[in-house]
Amino acid sequence: MADNQKLSAMNSTGDIHPEVRQQEHETKSDALTNSTRFKVDIMQSKSEVPKPSKSDIRLQLIHMQMVSWQKISDIHNNINVVQKNHALYRSNLNKNYRDCHRLLDTEEEMKLVESKKQEDQDMKNLEKKTLQLVHLLEQITITKTKDQLKDIEEKLKTLETPEETLDISESPVQLRISRQMMHMLKPVPELIQFDPQSAHPNLALSPDFKQVRFEPVLQTKKATSQCFEPGLYVLGTPGFRSGRHYWEVNVGNKSSWIIGIVKESVERKGTWELNSSNGYWVLRKQGDNVYYGIANTCERLRSNLSPVRIGVCLDLFRSHLVFYDANTTDIIYQMSLCFVKETLLPFFSPGVPMREDDWCPLTICV
Repeated sequence: MADNQKLSAMNSTGDIHPEVRQQEHETKSDALTNSTRFKVDIMQSKSEVPKPSKSDIRLQLIHMQMVSWQKISDIHNNINVVQKNHALYRSNLNKNYRDCHRLLDTEEEMKLVESKKQEDQDMKNLEKKTLQLVHLLEQITITKTKDQLKDIEEKLKTLETPEETLDISESPVQLRISRQMMHMLKPVPELIQFDPQSAHPNLALSPDFKQVRFEPVLQTKKATSQCFEPGLYVLGTPGFRSGRHYWEVNVGNKSSWIIGIVKESVERKGTWELNSSNGYWVLRKQGDNVYYGIANTCERLRSNLSPVRIGVCLDLFRSHLVFYDANTTDIIYQMSLCFVKETLLPFFSPGVPMREDDWCPLTICV
């Protein structure tokens, strides 16, 4: 209909009627006015966003001040912890070296006494040989028969046997001191015992909770939510959250065992892979000369190991765990704990007996 009106408003030459042109002009003007008004409304709405008041800014500044003071307080606390740890380290270091000095003084005194005794003995032997030679000289002057001459020759040969001499190229102190200091410099063992509540029902503990062994018959105690099943495991107490701790375990000649640490929150029921993801850091023996260090990976260790006594050193200052051959202080395996925050507990398994030696218990050494 509108199109027909447009067509009728056109004259014969094709020009648009003036009234139509006026309507189009008014329509465009209205559209332009509406667009301009919309833009103005947007600008006004933006300008109406409330600016933060002075009180809001002051509250934000106070909050930032409190956060800053808290960080400064945390730094001061860390400074105190660092100072205490280093003071403790220096104290222990000083004590260890004083012990070593006393050991060296004792060893020196003992070696000097032994050397003097050996010197006196050597002098007596030389004096004795001198007298024997003087006696032979006297016999030579009165020798008349071949038999007497032959006897003198035999005695002279025995006196010509060279004596063993003292080797002064290397102090005899070194060999003995290295073995003595090895035990002196080890950390003092913790007073650890097995936790009876955590022991698998087939594990029997000694009355002093220092030994654990496998028993084919279930123990009389009832299984609880705290004991491991089906894993033949038992925990040690106490647990540790900080500091440096050391304990030793006599494993004897058993063909299988597990020693290490676990998070206090580890699952006690069900079958779980022993790795750090599940909260386990352990050293494992699974046959003659077959050892594994297990943390985030399971690493087979060298085959020339034969430790009878295992030392476990848990250093929570450095988040470090080290297993030693306690008799030689050689490192067997070491691993990082990746800054574990919860309590860590000693962990043990005496293994399933496969031969006679395996019936022997694991023993926490005192």
